[in-house]
Amino acid sequence: MLDEGRITQATANILMQSVDEAMDLVSSRPLCDWNSLQSNVHFPSYYRFLSASMLPQSFITYFTVQRLESGCYICAAFLRAHRIARRQLQDFLGDSEIAKIVIDESNAGGEEARKFLEEVRCTFPQLLCVLKSRQVTYAVLTHLSENVQNLWKTGLLEEKEMAHLDDAWQTDLKKLKRNPQLVKMPRVSDLLGAHPLVSMLPAAVRAPLLSNTKEKVKGHGAALYMEGLRATGIWIVSIGAVKWRSQRLSSRHSLHPIFSHGSTLGLYEVLTGKSCLCDMITDSLVRCFFIEAEKIDQLRRSDPSVEAFLWQESAAVIAKLLIPRVFERMTMQETRLLVSTGSTMNLYTKGEDIILEHNYIGIILEGTLKAENQNNIVPPGVLLPSSMDLELLGLQSSEMNNMDSCSAANSFQVEAQAARVIIFEVAVHGGQWAEEPAGW
Repeated sequence: MLDEGRITQATANILMQSVDEAMDLVSSRPLCDWNSLQSNVHFPSYYRFLSASMLPQSFITYFTVQRLESGCYICAAFLRAHRIARRQLQDFLGDSEIAKIVIDESNAGGEEARKFLEEVRCTFPQLLCVLKSRQVTYAVLTHLSENVQNLWKTGLLEEKEMAHLDDAWQTDLKKLKRNPQLVKMPRVSDLLGAHPLVSMLPAAVRAPLLSNTKEKVKGHGAALYMEGLRATGIWIVSIGAVKWRSQRLSSRHSLHPIFSHGSTLGLYEVLTGKSCLCDMITDSLVRCFFIEAEKIDQLRRSDPSVEAFLWQESAAVIAKLLIPRVFERMTMQETRLLVSTGSTMNLYTKGEDIILEHNYIGIILEGTLKAENQNNIVPPGVLLPSSMDLELLGLQSSEMNNMDSCSAANSFQVEAQAARVIIFEVAVHGGQWAEEPAGW
């Protein structure tokens, strides 16, 4: 692979070192050469401090891409070497029990390498494209040199012509090594312009907002914000995935607690001034943008329609947090579409009653509600009619007692201040959402 230009000398040294270390342990442990490579593939802990430093973002992005490139080369070479070794082992030993054990250990060791490459493919496909282009270019030049040598040996080329072509090949090869094709990251303006929150804002308020965004590149396992802390701004996720976890919301047993690209995180906390509802931890390499809470406050005061839009955007995330068994089946775009076209959001004044019809549910975003024989209901919380079929929400009646932010009653009365409530309709069949908005 080194001769073919698939890996550099430094990568080859790392791979050979892992083989030597695994050979020392082969008598007492299963195949473990991948264990030695993990520290060279995954981001070290100091990268988290690097992303929080005062260094220019372009500087951080450069080192992040370099680290990813190295990890991709190592993983690809590791998988290729094991694939060749498995084939040779089977040719030599056949379908013996020993061969089967070693092959299974080899496949298990490559699982994490495959996962790493798949993660890069999903988050930064342009990186893998560039790496493949470099390898193909090197392979083409190498084969060209071999063909020229063969033509000279067969007498179709004179030695002088062969030397001239060989010089041209060597020149191109040196150019490739000295100035390899660079990874072109998507432009900030393109990423922000493609995000639903930004693209839906009026042009008059969009430009000032974009000028105050801060680009961030976060490695796997980095915290965007933590449960219980004060929200200082919102996070616009352009590339990658973020995983949420919460002590308070853990009783909902979310199967896939993931927010993918296109999500807007922390907006509800900024709009309400509440502390963060959950931890938001990156589940892959993430390219995102941070906007300070002060800028969002200015944005919401600029126009009532903009404020209404921000509340809708925040409700899409809150719905996934409070009722994950229903909303996690939907993509972020589907949830956003449901909130904007398949629901109603109203402000109710003090003393007003909110009555939910059968198969309608509500989520209180602001204010305080009171229901018979219940404590005050504070946001965010799920409101259910007493006649609601809980199976439509993927719940059992016994679970209601353990859900501190889910209340069922015939009616809810607004307490000391106005209450903001968003209401959805649940279709009778299959637990799917109705396409038509709830009529109020």
